[in-house]
Amino acid sequence: MSDADKDLLERARQGQKEAFGQLANRYYEMVYAVAFGVVNNREIARDAAQDAFLKAYRELHRFEGKSSFKTWLYRITVNAAIDLARKKRPMESLDPTDAADEEEDRPAMVLRDRSLGPRDRAAQSELRERMNQALQQLSEDHRSVLVLREWQELSYEEIAKALDIQVGTVMSRLFYARKKLAEVLKIEEKEQELKTQNLKKQEVRTRNA
Repeated sequence: MSDADKDLLERARQGQKEAFGQLANRYYEMVYAVAFGVVNNREIARDAAQDAFLKAYRELHRFEGKSSFKTWLYRITVNAAIDLARKKRPMESLDPTDAADEEEDRPAMVLRDRSLGPRDRAAQSELRERMNQALQQLSEDHRSVLVLREWQELSYEEIAKALDIQVGTVMSRLFYARKKLAEVLKIEEKEQELKTQNLKKQEVRTRNA
């Protein structure tokens, strides 16, 4: 834990709300990214982030410092996101017409390269959307492990501490999540190929008619 975090935590424990406010500002993007990765919905992710910080503030007296504040906050965030997601099922699907605004707000699995041309950006956007749809096929528990590993780049041991599970459970959930994603994306790719082939056949029939 950094000295800055220690100082802010100590002051927050003493009742200085502005100190905790600085911690919240420091970690908000991380908390939101993790929450979004779990729920795949902007509004629920924002609510989960707010819930996570409220719970963290209320339970500061329980933080013993055995792990870093960041690791402790990961656990609270994941639990808050899972709780909200389960309360608000079925989860709202993302509106394709809002894709431009959504892109700026989401921590995308596929990072955008602004040097790409319009066609390549469109292909990348399509891949991102397919990835998000594939993520919907995973449970919150499996998405949590995947997000912490792939987005936050935590080690297996750090994920285990953050989620309070065994390292072996982390590995098995991560294996399943990656396998499931690959299967879903492969199925979608085959379906897209079939649609493209059918469109080409229709074009040929139209020209020959």
